[in-house]
Amino acid sequence: MKHNQLDRKQRYGIRKFTVGAASVVIGAVVFGASPVLAQESTVTSKETAELSVEKEQPEKAEIVEKNVTESNGVDTVTHASTEAHTGTETTTTAEATRETEKDPAALPRDYYARELENVNTVLEKEDVETNAANSNRIDLTEQLGKLKQLQNATIHMEFKPDASAPAFYNLFSVSSDKVRNEYFTMAVYNNVALIEGRDQNGDQFYDRYTDAPLTVKPGQWNSVTFTVERPSADSPDGQVRLYVNGVLSRTSKKSGRFIKDMPDVNHMQIGTTNRAGSMVWGAGLQVRNLTVYDRALSPEEVQNRSYLFERSELEKKLPEGAEITDKKDVFEAGKNGQSNPDGINSYRIPALLKTDKGTLIAGADERRLHHYDWGDIGMVVKRSEDQGQTWGDRITLTNLRDNPKATDPSVGSPVNIDMVLAQDTETKRIFSVYDMFPEGKGIFGMSAEKEEAYKEINGKTYQILYREGENGAYTIRENGVVYTPDGQATDYRVVVNPVKPAYSDKGDLYQGEQLLGNIYFTSNKTSPFRIAKDSYLWMSYSDDDGKTWSAPQDITPMVKADWMKFLGVGPGVGITLQNGPHKGRIVVPVYTTNRTNHLNGSQSSRIIYSDDHGKTWHMGGGVNDNRTLYDGTVVDSSNMNNYYAQNTEASVVQLNNGQLKLFMRGLTGDLQVATSNDGGITWDNYVARYDVPDVYVQMAATHTVQDGKEYILLANANGPGRKNGYIRVARVEEDGELTWLHHHLIQEGEYAYNSLQQIGPKEFGLLYEHHEAGGNPYTLSFKKFNWDFLTKERISPKETKVKNVIEKWPGILAVEFDSEVLVNKIPTLQLANGKKINFMTQYDTKTLLFTIDKSDLGQEITGLASGAIESMHNLPVSLEGAGIPGAANGSEAAVNEVPEFTGGVNGVEAAIAELPEFTGGVNGSEAAVHEVPEFEGGVNGEEAAVTELPEYTEPIGTVGEEAAPIAELPEFTGGVNGSEAAVHEVPEFEGGVNGEEAAVTELPEYTEAIGTVGEEAAPIAELPEFTGGVNGSEAAVNEVPEFVGGVNGEEAAVADVPEFAGGVNGSEAAVHEVPEFTGGVNGVEAAVHEQPEFTGGVNAVEAAKAEFPEFVGGVNAAESAVQEVPEFTGQQSIVSQATAQDKTYQAPAVRQDVLPKTGSEDATVLAFVGLVGMLLGMFALGKRKED
Repeated sequence: MKHNQLDRKQRYGIRKFTVGAASVVIGAVVFGASPVLAQESTVTSKETAELSVEKEQPEKAEIVEKNVTESNGVDTVTHASTEAHTGTETTTTAEATRETEKDPAALPRDYYARELENVNTVLEKEDVETNAANSNRIDLTEQLGKLKQLQNATIHMEFKPDASAPAFYNLFSVSSDKVRNEYFTMAVYNNVALIEGRDQNGDQFYDRYTDAPLTVKPGQWNSVTFTVERPSADSPDGQVRLYVNGVLSRTSKKSGRFIKDMPDVNHMQIGTTNRAGSMVWGAGLQVRNLTVYDRALSPEEVQNRSYLFERSELEKKLPEGAEITDKKDVFEAGKNGQSNPDGINSYRIPALLKTDKGTLIAGADERRLHHYDWGDIGMVVKRSEDQGQTWGDRITLTNLRDNPKATDPSVGSPVNIDMVLAQDTETKRIFSVYDMFPEGKGIFGMSAEKEEAYKEINGKTYQILYREGENGAYTIRENGVVYTPDGQATDYRVVVNPVKPAYSDKGDLYQGEQLLGNIYFTSNKTSPFRIAKDSYLWMSYSDDDGKTWSAPQDITPMVKADWMKFLGVGPGVGITLQNGPHKGRIVVPVYTTNRTNHLNGSQSSRIIYSDDHGKTWHMGGGVNDNRTLYDGTVVDSSNMNNYYAQNTEASVVQLNNGQLKLFMRGLTGDLQVATSNDGGITWDNYVARYDVPDVYVQMAATHTVQDGKEYILLANANGPGRKNGYIRVARVEEDGELTWLHHHLIQEGEYAYNSLQQIGPKEFGLLYEHHEAGGNPYTLSFKKFNWDFLTKERISPKETKVKNVIEKWPGILAVEFDSEVLVNKIPTLQLANGKKINFMTQYDTKTLLFTIDKSDLGQEITGLASGAIESMHNLPVSLEGAGIPGAANGSEAAVNEVPEFTGGVNGVEAAIAELPEFTGGVNGSEAAVHEVPEFEGGVNGEEAAVTELPEYTEPIGTVGEEAAPIAELPEFTGGVNGSEAAVHEVPEFEGGVNGEEAAVTELPEYTEAIGTVGEEAAPIAELPEFTGGVNGSEAAVNEVPEFVGGVNGEEAAVADVPEFAGGVNGSEAAVHEVPEFTGGVNGVEAAVHEQPEFTGGVNAVEAAKAEFPEFVGGVNAAESAVQEVPEFTGQQSIVSQATAQDKTYQAPAVRQDVLPKTGSEDATVLAFVGLVGMLLGMFALGKRKED
């Protein structure tokens, strides 16, 4: 569970959780009883035999129907043979026990997952199984009428399928025994969670889900959640969403129709489904919970409801010889939305090249204002001459100047974006090829109408300029001189050979010697000319190993065909062919769109190439040129409109047999690889697909030969979404096909674009996008690893073990495991002293809460007395060696017999000062000394210095929640923090509390839970005077006539006394109304953060809330999470999707936040009245004491 979710739980743990569990805690702590939290029971063992049923799948034009037949050759159970099961259900022992013996005071085993508000449960079923004994079916038909009334709903199911479950099986369904194709099903096909709804005519309610991106884990516990939203009963419009283990897999906006739109359905079930009398789609399932709610839960609510089913990869140890370096940040972005010290907000789009000299060149987009694909972006590189251990300063290839009068400053710059680095192995020249757009939103801001960008005159190609108010095409000719449409030279001149740093003056327009503007500006421009609103390809080169770079050159007219709307690079690295008839050819991957369908259905991968060392460039063929798809459809990149046939950014390698392999980003959810046998001029019709995840993000590939064998390395995000970077190894077979051998996690968390290079015989380097919590997306980081890291298998854990045991709250024990666990059968733990501790609830994916008596602190947990704790990774769970901390904070405190408190703070004895009277402060900070005849201060009456503590990222235990014992004493003269200090034999208290400043100990950051302090009452001692204590342990209590004060800023229990009203030395203390503990240290109340709901983030800092309707992988993880690319319906474009996700950027000059004016202009009178009141009060109190 994420840290801010734990932070929220801390609030609930002290407030809501305490209320919910009040009877449990009272029973355990006050009366010494062990409360019963939930009745323990045994689920009937699941039979291995399965009922032979007709293996049917949803019909219509679905991939499911194309790939799975309705019968697998087994006997079909007829309707008549299943009549005996209609309306019956096999109730397991567990369910019967829960129904008959539930303790009303018991908390649910998943208490924290049920923190939902304003929602009602329509149906709930727990701890049932589908197996041979019940024909793999749980009948729920009696509840069908309730669901037919729902317009908006959520269906949440927690289940574990048999490891041998069929390719297609139903989870939950409603169906008709008369109309075969009228049904709703929430099902699994080839591990892909899907939904399908059809009316009495068999027409589909929703878009296709059979190729949704998220899958369930076979043979493990999963959750699948479906929501339907329909704003109006009078219209079918609405949307449905499907989540897997709390992560949004796909949204369909086709309709909001649901069960009420199926007039003939009369069966509802888990598992085997009654379709017109045929019993189909059954499988063996353990069902932990099925709940139907009466409204659609939000993505955040579904995440919380399913959080126990989140799991990360098991931590595996590296084998001997496997090496990987720590992450090194090469280009570091800013944090929390702010720029870094160089004024840069974000870096994106890594390119990594090893030169012939062994130098590593790292290229990047330097995005000054934000992380989006437009605005002020510079092309930059860094160099490393020591294999990536250190990196030099940034070198800017180009950064075109901003439009000073731009309508929108966040968009007000011409755009360079996406770099490819390549080196000519003969001339050693290094090339950088990148995209260019005039001022605007790049690929999303291109003109809807075609604008000619170039004109050929007398065999030469010139760039066209458009003049305001005119239709003719001006041209830029030699030396930048602007010519009229009829071929006359003007006095206008464009800078075509820039000289300013970063070549920022390229495109500047002069009339004579007067600078008018820039031809790349498009808004509020002062120049009368602009270029076509099109996409362009530019190139820079270096002849000194990347130290200096040429001015940009426009190579667009060499390679861009007239039908192409967009032409851009596949960022990363290009290659020089090493063998075959085209040896020496420089190859750069690119992709295109056509003008008819642009990003909606026409993206196609291809390459450009140069056979003359980069002097001229040519366009290669497209993968989708005249391509025949699996269903016989023929597409061509120049006019295609096929969403799923699109392929985009690509990475290219050459095999030893001369073939080119193009690893393409696509929309099928798996890896697509194209093959060329002629150096990229054409591509085979067959596009290979491999069982490697593609979450629609750029990938990087490289070719290597190890021990005489040929391999491909591939790096990409493994998902969900742009998360969890993997490095993969494939063996190249004799026919050029790939056999994937190894898949290893190389960076957990955020992970998007990357670039991969071999930098030594058995060593490789990876430059990739990543950011930690609070960091702007993205920082570009570098890692090195060797061949053994790639090919040797990790050493996997053999069992799940206890990692930590703490007393989280008084009487509540937290047992944390080293990997995710789940409670189904309520566990009871056996202690070494023969006693048992009872389960309370599951706190997070790795932590369980138990109740414990004080007398059992310090004991060892020897094992399970009953019930079970299951590993989410199907590992054995071991409790061996788990010990419960004893006494206070896990260690028995030393007991000191002392007659009188004589000073010291926090366990450090203070130096004794000979003072006639206490005049100091509290909390270890020496107070200002006032020369007065009598002490008139107080405990915390003078605000102590606030100590700046390092960030604490774990829950803070409760402090001082137990009422203090009532003592009869005339005056409080004790110590600080309720802990007894070291004793000096002296006749009288002579300071030592802040009278002499105690030594301050510098503590390192503490990242574990802080134990509770001072909740237990101390033994009562018959002494004439209370003398305090130190270190959070309540000191010995003296029998004295009266005391109603408190410790640490928390008001103690109030005693009914005739006169004393709190405070010290006759000075009345300030009264604080504290209804609830809200954190803080040393009596200073911490700032209160109102957090209504968990919204993601790390280290107790709430993350930026991202509105994301759907996860499809192909979204910029810079937008902080899962983005929506819905099933294509021909109406919603990728452009609109991307635009919908982008928050409006406000440049620093646009937004000036100020604090609200909450104070008075002049507080002189109020201050004077307060001062007079304070003096009068002091005089009256002093007089009363004197009397």
